Amino acid sequence: MRLLDTQNRKPLDVGCGQLSASIGEDGCIRSVNHVHPRHGFITLESAEPFPNDKWYDSEYVRLYRRRLIDQPRISEGTAGFGILPKGSDWKQEFFLVLNHFPLIRFKRQNIEIDALFIPFHQDGKSGIIEQLTVTNCGDKPESVPLTVGGTLSLHRCSYGQLTEGGPIPIPPTDLAVTATDNRLTIANLNLPAKASLYFFNGSDPLELQPMEKTTNRPVTYLHETEIHLEHGESRELIMVCRISAEEEETAFSLDELQDWKEKALKEAPILNREGPSSEEQFILQRNIDYILTCCSIPVGEDTVCIITDHQLLPLSWNRDSYYMIRLLLDSERRAQCIYGASYVPAFKNQVQRTVKGHLLWMFEKAVRPSGYWGRAYLTNGFCKDNVFQLDQQCYPLLELCEYYDRFGDHQTVARILPKVNEILNMIMEYKDTERWLFQTGETPADDEVTYPYHFSSQVLVWHTLTSLAKLNETFSFTSLELLEMARLVKRDILDCFVTLHGDRELFAYLSDLKGSFQLYHDANDLPTVYAPIWGFCNSNDPRWMNTMEFAFSKENKGGFYDGKFGGLGSVHTPHPWPLGDGQELLYSLLIGDVKREQQVQRKLAKIVQWDGLFPEAVNEHTGDVESRHWFSWPGAFISSVFIQSLGE
Repeated sequence: MRLLDTQNRKPLDVGCGQLSASIGEDGCIRSVNHVHPRHGFITLESAEPFPNDKWYDSEYVRLYRRRLIDQPRISEGTAGFGILPKGSDWKQEFFLVLNHFPLIRFKRQNIEIDALFIPFHQDGKSGIIEQLTVTNCGDKPESVPLTVGGTLSLHRCSYGQLTEGGPIPIPPTDLAVTATDNRLTIANLNLPAKASLYFFNGSDPLELQPMEKTTNRPVTYLHETEIHLEHGESRELIMVCRISAEEEETAFSLDELQDWKEKALKEAPILNREGPSSEEQFILQRNIDYILTCCSIPVGEDTVCIITDHQLLPLSWNRDSYYMIRLLLDSERRAQCIYGASYVPAFKNQVQRTVKGHLLWMFEKAVRPSGYWGRAYLTNGFCKDNVFQLDQQCYPLLELCEYYDRFGDHQTVARILPKVNEILNMIMEYKDTERWLFQTGETPADDEVTYPYHFSSQVLVWHTLTSLAKLNETFSFTSLELLEMARLVKRDILDCFVTLHGDRELFAYLSDLKGSFQLYHDANDLPTVYAPIWGFCNSNDPRWMNTMEFAFSKENKGGFYDGKFGGLGSVHTPHPWPLGDGQELLYSLLIGDVKREQQVQRKLAKIVQWDGLFPEAVNEHTGDVESRHWFSWPGAFISSVFIQSLGE
């Protein structure tokens, strides 16, 4: 399957849960990332680790995030690592095998090389296989020069944020690098962790030049080799990369390697081939795949952490995770439209296991030092940013309700419910003394608030209480009058957030409940656009429609960015956001504006990246990616809207 013909390109991603990787267009592996029990996520890459004196330098954070984009070739010692054909005169084609495994095809005269990348996890072992199939298509013998190795450093992932809420210093880099026989090993003694790269030429080990070195900088190891092929002959070269937090790892045979590869290929999704494929289907399938393989991280026997991306910020936000889970639940309902019939049961089972594991992770593993969920978490449950955001207290409760509504798993819900009362009591501590409205410390964009009462978070509280009331009918887990509480919340939202803008009534973004308001709307505020779907208001409610029309206009200062690719964005990163386009797409569907819907669809088709994923923000004039090539939330939300547009 070919990738999309779009202007925005990024390394191709592939994963198996515990391990994920990004592959550059030149065939270099840019990074291999792996879960770590102490540090959350560690990475094997060419760049130096994030410097500990730059945590609050937002411009440096942006530059560091772009380090894996448009890097030079491996021969220059900085691009990545793996096995790569030498020379720059190769023609390249790019594919996804089974819509999952990156395949880069190199062609030159009579030589064709297929580089296929296959992650695996089996019997407690995870890794990634780079398989090069070199074929002589000519009628005479050929020699093919190759470069083996690259530039490597093993360290903790940066977790660098634009609004830093509490940096975790990166341990000093203390690398021990050894090349012996067919194995290149990079150990970081301060993690501790070890990466091992094994090389094979056919069924024989590919012998490396010996080396032994200790350093605190990325190490470049390049081994040049050449293979000779008779006419019509093919040769298979393999690199296996494994990362382990253990002192020693067990050896493996080529038979085991073949088993790992075959199992990974066998478990890949089987797509529904009935009817013509569309760009929307490709985007939908790719975003589901990215969530399940690169962002759903098993931590323990039955818990799963959902991270917002595997590359730039491998951290968990309850908010981002909810909408990623929402896509899984939406797609599980329509699995027969997305996947082949033989794969549907496996997919449904995987979705349920993932959502259940995530609920157990949030309620039982994610630490709440002050009683509330913090802003962001490491995969091991450590609270990185202990900041109170109202909406992030609601999303786990809402996810629990939707999980039971879909799967009826009485045992898991009963196991979690005692924690729900703890969360409800904690949220009540942030209630206004008079009104049924609740304070927040930050907006859903992770920014400080001018006034402590935030509109879309109050709508989310209302929806959560309403959903919990339905769950309480089955489980009787609380004596709180949840429906009455929800009624009071809605009453006070309508009393305290409706204001005039010109001659129109709309909902203010923030309020102090004393008559002061901030008018604004942010790409991160999805509960506002979901309000009619949840039943808070009707889709023809003039106050809601005026709020949304304001959001998509120049009057929305700091939130709307004008231009050929303009749209709703955020002061957090001042450009249009695909999340904002997703809001406008859903809004157009809700009000029946077909022309607007088609206009947004055309824009999304231009700004989507070639692998079907969306970035955080794009340039309003060019459509080029401005921020975060890796960010699962926008693609998850947009994909859910695609499903919404299909109807039942």
